[in-house]
Amino acid sequence: MKYSNIYEYMDMVFEANTNPTKAEIIEAKKQYYKLWHREYNRKRRKTRKEFRLGFDVKTLGRIKQEKGTRTVSKYLYDAVFNALDGGSKSDFDNEQLVVIHQKLMQLIALTEEVLERNGESTEVEETLERIESLELEFSKLIT
Repeated sequence: MKYSNIYEYMDMVFEANTNPTKAEIIEAKKQYYKLWHREYNRKRRKTRKEFRLGFDVKTLGRIKQEKGTRTVSKYLYDAVFNALDGGSKSDFDNEQLVVIHQKLMQLIALTEEVLERNGESTEVEETLERIESLELEFSKLIT
């Protein structure tokens, strides 16, 4: 695109007409944004390949059942990445993992309170260490 911004385009379009009407300005802006969007998509297609998918009614029904609270696009991205990763990703979305991680942190805080109230206990300390190691593993899943 030979124009670096809308003002250059408007100056070129209204070079002969120094007093355009409001309707002419609106139409010129629409034309500029059409050109801009066409150029943007052309550049994007060079670096990013897009695919169009079509599904029959039965498959769409299965997708709607399986997607849960995710959007269809998010579900399809997850399905593709799951297939590429060899099925190593879980079906949980990140929000669910964050909630579980927060619950683990609450459990650690409660266990520490028990230790403070009842004094030192090797069993409670061992339990706390095991919960903390589980929490560390969970924090790796989220990031």
